[in-house]
Amino acid sequence: MLRRGIVRALQVAALAACVAAEPGEPVGPDVVERELVGKIWHVTLPDGQPATEYFNKDGTVIIVGGLNDSGRWRLWEKGYCTAWNRMRAGAERCFTLDRTASGHYRIYKPGGEISMTIVGFK
Repeated sequence: MLRRGIVRALQVAALAACVAAEPGEPVGPDVVERELVGKIWHVTLPDGQPATEYFNKDGTVIIVGGLNDSGRWRLWEKGYCTAWNRMRAGAERCFTLDRTASGHYRIYKPGGEISMTIVGFK
């Protein structure tokens, strides 16, 4: 069991490194609304941990794994914004996104660091 967990962690880290180095095309709120809203995202956090995010059509959002929180989201002229109940003490933060040729979405914090990478959908 321990070995399987180590192997999985290495696979996730390798995928995150490949996606981080891949060029991407910026996407805006129209793509967020069309392709990401109402879906369950499988994401990789910057530390390599996997998580699942429920990006609901009603403007609510839930993240489980690595981080556990709920809050609200809204479209923004350059992407989307979230206000979580616990993270950042409820303060809103807005994010930009790009899409890689392999179909992953990278979500960037205001300072340009990757917040998470969407690696698949449920």
